[in-house]
Amino acid sequence: MRNKTGPRDMGDGMNRPHVHAALRVSMLSLVWTLVSSVFAIIIGIRSRTSVLVAFGAVGVVDAIGSATLTYHFLRGLQHGRLSERLEGLSHRIVLIGLLVVGSAAVLGGVIRLVLNSSRGSSDAGVVLAGVSFVVLLVLSGKKLQVARRISSEALRSDGHLSAVGAMLAAVTLVGTIVERWLGWNWADAAATIVLGTIAVWLSISTWRDGHST
Repeated sequence: MRNKTGPRDMGDGMNRPHVHAALRVSMLSLVWTLVSSVFAIIIGIRSRTSVLVAFGAVGVVDAIGSATLTYHFLRGLQHGRLSERLEGLSHRIVLIGLLVVGSAAVLGGVIRLVLNSSRGSSDAGVVLAGVSFVVLLVLSGKKLQVARRISSEALRSDGHLSAVGAMLAAVTLVGTIVERWLGWNWADAAATIVLGTIAVWLSISTWRDGHST
Protein backbone atom coordinates (compact mmCIF):
# COMPACT_ATOMS: atom_id res chain seq x y z
CA MET A 1 0.00 0.00 0.00
CA ARG A 2 1.06 3.57 -0.63
CA ASN A 3 2.11 5.84 2.17
CA LYS A 4 -0.47 8.45 3.19
CA THR A 5 1.93 11.16 2.18
CA GLY A 6 1.67 9.88 -1.40
CA PRO A 7 4.32 8.67 -3.84
CA ARG A 8 5.59 12.21 -4.35
CA ASP A 9 6.60 12.75 -0.71
CA MET A 10 9.47 11.35 1.31
CA GLY A 11 9.09 9.96 4.82
CA ASP A 12 10.10 13.26 6.43
CA GLY A 13 7.62 15.23 4.34
CA MET A 14 10.13 16.59 1.79
CA ASN A 15 8.64 16.60 -1.68
CA ARG A 16 11.27 15.27 -4.12
CA PRO A 17 9.77 16.68 -7.37
CA HIS A 18 9.56 20.17 -5.87
CA VAL A 19 13.10 20.01 -4.49
CA HIS A 20 14.29 18.73 -7.88
CA ALA A 21 12.58 21.77 -9.44
CA ALA A 22 14.37 24.04 -6.95
CA LEU A 23 17.67 22.38 -7.83
CA ARG A 24 17.08 22.78 -11.57
CA VAL A 25 16.17 26.45 -11.40
CA SER A 26 19.17 27.15 -9.13
CA MET A 27 21.53 25.39 -11.54
CA LEU A 28 20.06 27.21 -14.56
CA SER A 29 20.43 30.50 -12.71
CA LEU A 30 24.03 29.69 -11.80
CA VAL A 31 25.00 28.91 -15.41
CA TRP A 32 23.21 31.90 -16.90
CA THR A 33 24.43 34.48 -14.39
CA LEU A 34 28.03 33.31 -14.68
CA VAL A 35 28.05 33.43 -18.49
CA SER A 36 26.13 36.71 -18.80
CA SER A 37 28.19 38.35 -16.05
CA VAL A 38 31.47 37.55 -17.76
CA PHE A 39 30.23 38.98 -21.05
CA ALA A 40 28.73 42.04 -19.35
CA ILE A 41 31.98 42.86 -17.55
CA ILE A 42 34.09 42.32 -20.68
CA ILE A 43 31.77 44.47 -22.84
CA GLY A 44 31.54 47.09 -20.10
CA ILE A 45 35.31 47.38 -19.74
CA ARG A 46 35.90 47.54 -23.49
CA SER A 47 33.19 50.15 -24.05
CA ARG A 48 33.99 51.98 -20.78
CA THR A 49 30.37 51.56 -19.68
CA SER A 50 30.19 51.44 -15.90
CA VAL A 51 26.54 50.37 -15.77
CA LEU A 52 27.38 47.16 -17.62
CA VAL A 53 30.23 46.42 -15.23
CA ALA A 54 27.82 46.98 -12.33
CA PHE A 55 25.28 44.73 -14.02
CA GLY A 56 27.95 42.02 -14.30
CA ALA A 57 28.77 42.44 -10.61
CA VAL A 58 25.09 41.88 -9.76
CA GLY A 59 25.24 38.66 -11.77
CA VAL A 60 28.26 37.48 -9.82
CA VAL A 61 26.41 37.97 -6.53
CA ASP A 62 23.37 36.17 -7.95
CA ALA A 63 25.63 33.33 -9.09
CA ILE A 64 27.10 32.95 -5.60
CA GLY A 65 23.60 32.71 -4.16
CA SER A 66 22.55 30.19 -6.81
CA ALA A 67 25.68 28.10 -6.20
CA THR A 68 24.92 27.98 -2.47
CA LEU A 69 21.32 26.97 -3.13
CA THR A 70 22.39 24.34 -5.67
CA TYR A 71 24.56 22.70 -3.02
CA HIS A 72 21.77 23.06 -0.45
CA PHE A 73 19.13 21.31 -2.57
CA LEU A 74 21.53 18.68 -3.93
CA ARG A 75 22.61 17.75 -0.42
CA GLY A 76 18.97 17.65 0.66
CA LEU A 77 18.10 15.17 -2.08
CA GLN A 78 21.09 13.01 -1.19
CA HIS A 79 20.31 12.94 2.55
CA GLY A 80 16.53 12.82 2.32
CA ARG A 81 15.96 16.14 4.08
CA LEU A 82 16.74 19.82 3.73
CA SER A 83 19.25 21.16 6.22
CA GLU A 84 17.94 24.05 8.32
CA ARG A 85 21.51 25.22 8.82
CA LEU A 86 22.21 25.37 5.07
CA GLU A 87 18.82 26.98 4.45
CA GLY A 88 19.68 29.71 6.95
CA LEU A 89 23.19 30.14 5.54
CA SER A 90 21.89 30.35 1.97
CA HIS A 91 19.30 32.89 3.04
CA ARG A 92 21.89 35.09 4.75
CA ILE A 93 24.23 34.93 1.74
CA VAL A 94 21.46 35.99 -0.62
CA LEU A 95 20.27 38.82 1.65
CA ILE A 96 23.81 40.12 2.15
CA GLY A 97 24.31 39.93 -1.61
CA LEU A 98 21.11 41.89 -2.15
CA LEU A 99 22.27 44.53 0.34
CA VAL A 100 25.72 44.79 -1.28
CA VAL A 101 24.23 45.05 -4.77
CA GLY A 102 21.76 47.72 -3.69
CA SER A 103 24.38 49.76 -1.84
CA ALA A 104 26.81 49.56 -4.77
CA ALA A 105 24.07 50.61 -7.19
CA VAL A 106 23.20 53.65 -5.05
CA LEU A 107 26.84 54.66 -4.63
CA GLY A 108 27.67 54.13 -8.31
CA GLY A 109 24.59 56.05 -9.40
CA VAL A 110 25.38 58.98 -7.12
CA ILE A 111 28.99 59.13 -8.34
CA ARG A 112 27.94 59.06 -12.00
CA LEU A 113 25.25 61.67 -11.35
CA VAL A 114 27.65 64.03 -9.54
CA LEU A 115 30.42 63.60 -12.09
CA ASN A 116 27.95 63.63 -14.98
CA SER A 117 29.74 60.56 -16.33
CA SER A 118 26.72 58.44 -17.27
CA ARG A 119 26.80 57.07 -20.77
CA GLY A 120 24.80 54.61 -22.83
CA SER A 121 25.84 51.05 -23.40
CA SER A 122 27.28 49.66 -26.64
CA ASP A 123 25.00 47.82 -29.07
CA ALA A 124 26.34 44.49 -27.79
CA GLY A 125 25.58 45.61 -24.23
CA VAL A 126 22.05 46.59 -25.19
CA VAL A 127 21.41 43.16 -26.72
CA LEU A 128 22.84 41.41 -23.66
CA ALA A 129 20.75 43.56 -21.34
CA GLY A 130 17.61 42.83 -23.34
CA VAL A 131 18.13 39.08 -23.29
CA SER A 132 19.10 39.17 -19.62
CA PHE A 133 15.94 41.06 -18.74
CA VAL A 134 13.75 38.31 -20.19
CA VAL A 135 15.78 35.39 -18.81
CA LEU A 136 16.14 36.84 -15.29
CA LEU A 137 12.45 37.72 -15.17
CA VAL A 138 11.54 34.12 -16.04
CA LEU A 139 14.06 32.73 -13.52
CA SER A 140 12.79 35.06 -10.81
CA GLY A 141 9.19 33.98 -11.35
CA LYS A 142 10.14 30.30 -11.31
CA LYS A 143 12.20 30.68 -8.14
CA LEU A 144 9.37 32.42 -6.32
CA GLN A 145 6.90 29.76 -7.48
CA VAL A 146 9.05 26.85 -6.34
CA ALA A 147 10.04 28.64 -3.11
CA ARG A 148 6.39 28.73 -2.07
CA ARG A 149 6.04 25.00 -2.67
CA ILE A 150 9.00 24.01 -0.51
CA SER A 151 8.74 26.93 1.97
CA SER A 152 12.29 28.11 1.23
CA GLU A 153 12.98 31.70 2.32
CA ALA A 154 16.46 31.43 0.79
CA LEU A 155 15.12 30.59 -2.66
CA ARG A 156 12.46 33.30 -2.33
CA SER A 157 15.14 35.92 -1.55
CA ASP A 158 17.22 34.62 -4.46
CA GLY A 159 14.17 35.12 -6.65
CA HIS A 160 14.06 38.73 -5.48
CA LEU A 161 17.76 39.08 -6.31
CA SER A 162 17.11 37.80 -9.85
CA ALA A 163 14.27 40.32 -10.13
CA VAL A 164 16.70 43.09 -9.12
CA GLY A 165 19.05 41.86 -11.84
CA ALA A 166 16.20 41.99 -14.36
CA MET A 167 15.39 45.55 -13.28
CA LEU A 168 19.04 46.52 -13.66
CA ALA A 169 18.95 45.13 -17.19
CA ALA A 170 15.84 47.22 -17.84
CA VAL A 171 17.61 50.27 -16.40
CA THR A 172 20.49 49.69 -18.82
CA LEU A 173 18.08 49.51 -21.76
CA VAL A 174 15.93 52.47 -20.76
CA GLY A 175 18.94 54.59 -19.82
CA THR A 176 20.56 53.97 -23.19
CA ILE A 177 17.36 54.68 -25.14
CA VAL A 178 16.61 57.87 -23.19
CA GLU A 179 20.16 59.14 -23.55
CA ARG A 180 20.32 58.42 -27.28
CA TRP A 181 16.87 59.79 -28.12
CA LEU A 182 16.40 62.63 -25.61
CA GLY A 183 19.94 63.40 -24.53
CA TRP A 184 19.12 62.93 -20.83
CA ASN A 185 22.46 61.52 -19.71
CA TRP A 186 21.38 61.67 -16.05
CA ALA A 187 18.44 59.28 -16.47
CA ASP A 188 20.45 56.06 -16.15
CA ALA A 189 22.22 57.18 -12.96
CA ALA A 190 18.98 58.39 -11.37
CA ALA A 191 17.16 55.15 -12.16
CA THR A 192 20.07 53.13 -10.79
CA ILE A 193 19.89 55.04 -7.48
CA VAL A 194 16.17 54.31 -7.18
CA LEU A 195 16.69 50.64 -7.97
CA GLY A 196 19.54 50.34 -5.48
CA THR A 197 17.40 51.92 -2.77
CA ILE A 198 14.65 49.37 -3.44
CA ALA A 199 17.16 46.51 -3.23
CA VAL A 200 18.53 47.77 0.11
CA TRP A 201 15.01 48.19 1.50
CA LEU A 202 14.03 44.70 0.33
CA SER A 203 17.09 43.15 1.98
CA ILE A 204 16.59 44.93 5.31
CA SER A 205 12.82 44.36 5.44
CA THR A 206 13.19 40.65 4.60
CA TRP A 207 15.87 40.27 7.29
CA ARG A 208 13.65 41.99 9.88
CA ASP A 209 10.63 39.88 8.93
CA GLY A 210 12.69 36.73 9.34
CA HIS A 211 13.85 37.74 12.83
CA SER A 212 10.44 38.90 14.00
CA THR A 213 8.79 35.50 13.39
